[in-house]
Amino acid sequence: MLTGSSQASSFAMPANLDFVKLPSMPLRELYADLPAPSSPAAPFHQVMYIREQVATATVEAFAPHLVVVDHAPAGLFRELARSLETLREREPRPTFVVLMRDITFSPDQTREIWQTDGIYPLLDNLYDRILVYGERDLYDPVREYGMSEQAALKTRFCGYLAPVPPRRPPDAIRAALGAEGRPLIAVSVGGGADGGPLLRAYLEGLRDERNRDVVSYVVVGPLLPAADVATVVALSEGLPNLTLVSLDPDYLAVARAADVLVSMGGYNSMTEAAYLGKRAIVAPRVPGSEEQVIRADRFAQRGLVTNLPPDELSAARLWELIRAELDRHQPPSRALSFDGVQAIVNELVDAIAE
Repeated sequence: MLTGSSQASSFAMPANLDFVKLPSMPLRELYADLPAPSSPAAPFHQVMYIREQVATATVEAFAPHLVVVDHAPAGLFRELARSLETLREREPRPTFVVLMRDITFSPDQTREIWQTDGIYPLLDNLYDRILVYGERDLYDPVREYGMSEQAALKTRFCGYLAPVPPRRPPDAIRAALGAEGRPLIAVSVGGGADGGPLLRAYLEGLRDERNRDVVSYVVVGPLLPAADVATVVALSEGLPNLTLVSLDPDYLAVARAADVLVSMGGYNSMTEAAYLGKRAIVAPRVPGSEEQVIRADRFAQRGLVTNLPPDELSAARLWELIRAELDRHQPPSRALSFDGVQAIVNELVDAIAE
């Protein structure tokens, strides 16, 4: 049975912080190629129009001194372009900062998107600082994405973002799951929208009697499609020592207590494993942006993860790697810098002071 986590989130907004929420994008736009709209009144265009209008009205009324844009320099589908242009023409002109993951998409995909969406001029002429949460020697977006010398001079590599510390101690996790004296494997597929193949491979292998000496904690994600949910539930029937949840806000506590981590190749999953000193088995998502494939390959080169290429994903191969990881006695060292949050704060403070 899939359940939610019993661990309630303790996050609270600071008293002096407020926000304006933009309407959420339809999931099909986020997890599939953008379809050609049938008419200007298609839901995608309606949502985009509202997002643009709300963002523009907000920045015009607020008149900020500092503008920080995360991940997409012009917004998810350029819905921030008008707001940014409005602010650029103000006097005094605010300071503009964009935050970027180390890997956005593949080089070819990113260059095409940035060319089509007019991102290169924004990086050259609008943004005062470009802050990358990553390390240049692991992946260099300046080189890979063809950024200009002008943009390169404004780019700072801040290191990776350390996760929020787990709340539950490892001993409590293992006792609650019945993993005292037995291997604990933690499996997570992020939001779950495209996690079905990895979940099926894990559970199919778990049905093999040879693999039943482990305790499993599996987070399927709240976006797992209904058909995959039905498959996961069917495969899990009768399996001992298995906990299935749809979401766990304190999953990092389980990951810290686990002997082996199994995940996809998202930024959070892989950096969390490296932060904890765990060598995750990573099955990157395909088809898609190739971001996860590239990240899994670069982390594997550092010895931080065991990469399971998409064309090799099967129950037999996955469990072969799990067994090998359980037999490994030397964990990876924390070979990445996790000073990203403080480095970004320092950069923002300096940017305002200039």
